[in-house]
Amino acid sequence: MSNETEKNTNPSDKVEVVQASEVLFAEQQAIIQSLKQELEANKKKLNELQDSMRRLAADFDNYKKWVAKERQAIERTASESLIKKLLDIYESLGKAVCAPANTAGNEFVDGIKMIYREFSRILKSEGLEPIPSIGLPLDVYKHEVLMQKINDEVPEDTVLEEIQRGYLLNTFVLRPAKVVVSQKSVKENVQNQEKPEEEKGG
Repeated sequence: MSNETEKNTNPSDKVEVVQASEVLFAEQQAIIQSLKQELEANKKKLNELQDSMRRLAADFDNYKKWVAKERQAIERTASESLIKKLLDIYESLGKAVCAPANTAGNEFVDGIKMIYREFSRILKSEGLEPIPSIGLPLDVYKHEVLMQKINDEVPEDTVLEEIQRGYLLNTFVLRPAKVVVSQKSVKENVQNQEKPEEEKGG
């Protein structure tokens, strides 16, 4: 009976089973390869998206900085314009305070002084500072020369007088000081030019 069973078993059945498992394995390998490729493509897309997001974040950060800078510039320009308009009034008050007091109008003068002090406090709180001038070397960024005077006692281009006070607003020059600066006399200049020649001769 076992012989009959052996006879009924066809060798081609074994071949078919082996072929089916090989085909299935090959299909699985193809699916795995396809999934790997898809994963790599998705990783690439994800990296591109992340790069794009980083660029957008950097651009937005730059935009915020630019907006803040523009706002500061607009605020500064508005402050400069307003304070420039107020400077004449402020200086007129200063002159009134420094004028000789009339005994009959002491209360009025005291009132002007009080207004001037308050005005000074407000302008200082906004960043207004007078530009130092007299006795200092000429600073072309802060001083505007209206006149030169001969003076051999100080170095050339020393500020001798201040015709109109200059002001800084938060370190920016709001208005340059109008000044008179020193100039050496012709005699002094000739002596300075001759000295090197004398030294060479000696």
